[in-house]
Amino acid sequence: MNHLTICIIIFILTLISFVFSGEKISIAVLALSSMMAMVLTGCLKAKTALGVFGNSTVILMASMFVVAGGLNRTQMAKKLSSWICRISHGSFTKVLAGYVILVCVLAQFIPSAVVCFSIVYPLAYGVCKEMKISPSKMMFPIAITAIGTVCTLPFSASISFMALFDGFLKAYNYTQYNMTIMDITKGKLPTMIAIILMAIFLIPKFCPDKGAADEVQPGMAAKEPKPLDPVREVIGSVTFILVLLGLLFSSKLHLANWEITMIGALIIAASGVLKKEEIFKSMNLPMLLLVIGSLGMGSALSETGAADVIGNSLAGVITGIHNNYLAGLLIFIVPFILTQFMLNDGVVAIFTPLYIMICKSLGANPIGPIVLCFIACTTAFFSPLATPTVPLAMSVGNYDVKDIAKMSWLPAIIITLITVGWVMTIYPIF
Repeated sequence: MNHLTICIIIFILTLISFVFSGEKISIAVLALSSMMAMVLTGCLKAKTALGVFGNSTVILMASMFVVAGGLNRTQMAKKLSSWICRISHGSFTKVLAGYVILVCVLAQFIPSAVVCFSIVYPLAYGVCKEMKISPSKMMFPIAITAIGTVCTLPFSASISFMALFDGFLKAYNYTQYNMTIMDITKGKLPTMIAIILMAIFLIPKFCPDKGAADEVQPGMAAKEPKPLDPVREVIGSVTFILVLLGLLFSSKLHLANWEITMIGALIIAASGVLKKEEIFKSMNLPMLLLVIGSLGMGSALSETGAADVIGNSLAGVITGIHNNYLAGLLIFIVPFILTQFMLNDGVVAIFTPLYIMICKSLGANPIGPIVLCFIACTTAFFSPLATPTVPLAMSVGNYDVKDIAKMSWLPAIIITLITVGWVMTIYPIF
């Protein structure tokens, strides 16, 4: 039995175990166990597995949690939550709409869904406490907006992807076509609008009610701590604001996102805004371990060539189809499914060149397939392995795997139909 077959078997068993996981065994333990099984069977190099623990995404998340925990200790978050409740006149829909739009705007400047969600969820959780409603009704709609609307408008992050795709076209000598600054925006804008509307009006209807918000943030001490002194109050609030600004202008500062959040976390820790016990609890270790295990499994799928095998099989099918919409559906659905379990950057790196080569052999326009692949890889929210944003939303919203599946199936169908229908209309292949 080769490594590819073993990897797929372990992966399938992991997905099954996620469905039946409960209080006795967490999905974090299952994810790490699966990653270790892949190391022991040779599907994943030990060096790669160790490297996942120091992955920049993991460090970014852990440090951002500390920064968010520092904000939660201040009175700023409570006062802001009270103000939002007053101006919304107690309307859940108005409050949710405000946070959905806020996270969508952030996602155009910060090309990281988990960072955008981490910025907004402490504020949203505070409003849930103020309004005495369940965070489970609000967290997934905000999370799916952060995931699905990232890099839509033609700002810095979207422009970077445009340059990447244009580089692929040049590398494969298919220069009669080129990506423009507006191609991603034109292709993804209807999807972004659909996600925003679903997040405000549709998805909350499918969200479970897990009970009113606790007295304190998940992962923090059960007993309400004493208010901070004036100096630490200012440090906690200002640090959060400066980290937010740093993330927005990271390219001009020549700093990686994880470096910015790490600096903020160190300031929160060194100033005593959070005590030692509060720091460890705010980092949400079970969720971080789940992300580490998920990244490890995704790396194993890449190393064993699972995506390459699927991609090559898909190429043969697409070349025999001469209907734009059927071809577009296949082009979209395969990376969309793979991205639920693999790193989106890896899927983009595999399928974008593949689609360009297919289009070149057919003499077809590759812009539509490139845009479809990009949207498919940036709208993954169906499983806790899809993106670190999903397990974070699970933690804050108290969801389980079955909840995520129930909330995701209809948005996934709607996104698929809108994206394929629109992109294949404005960028037909044939």
